[in-house]
Amino acid sequence: MRISIYKIQALGNGEEAEISLEISNGKESQYIKGKVSASMFSSLRLPSFLKEPILIEREQCEEILRSMKLYSAIRKGLDLLGYAKNTPKALTEKLKKKGYSSEIAEEAVSFLVEKGYIRETEDAAQFAENLAKKKGYGKKRIQQELFRKGFSEEVIRKALEFGEFDFSEACAKRIRSMGGTEIFETPEKRNKAVASLLRYGFSYEDIREASFLLRDEE
Repeated sequence: MRISIYKIQALGNGEEAEISLEISNGKESQYIKGKVSASMFSSLRLPSFLKEPILIEREQCEEILRSMKLYSAIRKGLDLLGYAKNTPKALTEKLKKKGYSSEIAEEAVSFLVEKGYIRETEDAAQFAENLAKKKGYGKKRIQQELFRKGFSEEVIRKALEFGEFDFSEACAKRIRSMGGTEIFETPEKRNKAVASLLRYGFSYEDIREASFLLRDEE
C-alpha cells in the first residue's frame, strides 16, 4: 500500500490546516481530505508547505486520520453547545450519535471541558435555581431532575452548595399556594398534603419548618 500526502494548506490565518491524502493499493486510490488544529498539526511533525507529494507510513497516516476525526468532533461539539448547554455526558452521547467513536467523543468533550466551553457546576447551579424559583421544587426533586439531565452526583452536590436555596421558605410558598395551613387541619388532609409536598422534593424537616413559618405569620 502506498500512502502519500499531496497537499497541505493553512486555513484561518494559521489556526488550522487542511491535509490531503492519497491511499493507493496499486489498482485503486482513495483520496481523503480533512482539517486539524494548528496545535495538532504541530504534533504531527509535517512540513508546513509541500512542493511535491511525500510518502508516509501507515502509522503516521493513522495518526493524521485520528487527528482529523478528533478535530471534527471538537468542532461538532462546539456547534452543539452553540444551540444549547450540555453536560459532558449528554454531549458525548450526541457526538456518538453523530457517528464518532466513544473514544473520540470522550476525548473531544474532555478538551471542551478543559478549555472552559462546558462549565458543568455553574450550569447545574443555574438549572437548580430555575427549578427552585420557577417550579417551586425542593432539594430532592431538584437532585432528581439534575441527575436526569446527566449531571454527576459530585456536580449536583457542588451546584447545590454553590447556589443559595431556602427550601423551608420555598416549601412555605408551596403550602400557601395549596391553601395555607388549612391543608393540615385533619389527618386525611395532612397526609394528602404531605405526600404532595414530598413529591415536590421537600423533606419532612422542610415541611415542619415551613409550618412554623406560616404559623408565625398568622
